[in-house]
Amino acid sequence: MEKLKQRKIRLTGPQQGPVSTESAALLLRDVRGVLRVRVTGPNRLVVSYNVRLITMQIIEALLTEFGYRLHSGFFCRFMRVICYYIEDVECSNCSPDQAESTRDAFITRYLRRPHGCRDQRPEYLRRYL
Repeated sequence: MEKLKQRKIRLTGPQQGPVSTESAALLLRDVRGVLRVRVTGPNRLVVSYNVRLITMQIIEALLTEFGYRLHSGFFCRFMRVICYYIEDVECSNCSPDQAESTRDAFITRYLRRPHGCRDQRPEYLRRYL
């Protein structure tokens, strides 16, 4: 099961030379978990990605590391923090398949129990029967 998201990223100012909006799109297209990147304006990107593989926070950190400047207006920063929080909650609540969870719970319980003879009777009574 995939958790697909589509978010808008705004870059600051005219990106000249090697740090243009198109080069940012090319950079993100090669990232694992990013499904599609579109340039919708001179400083705007729309990114579709799988939250189970990559989050918006990682995508924006990658852009910042490569020299792209994100728009830092109040509304953009506010929406960015909301997206980070929502994706963090979704990732922490993502559980694998229910059958796998149940099986893993039984395996963990089995591994924690002491093994060997579990008969509570004394040794002399065990041999008697």
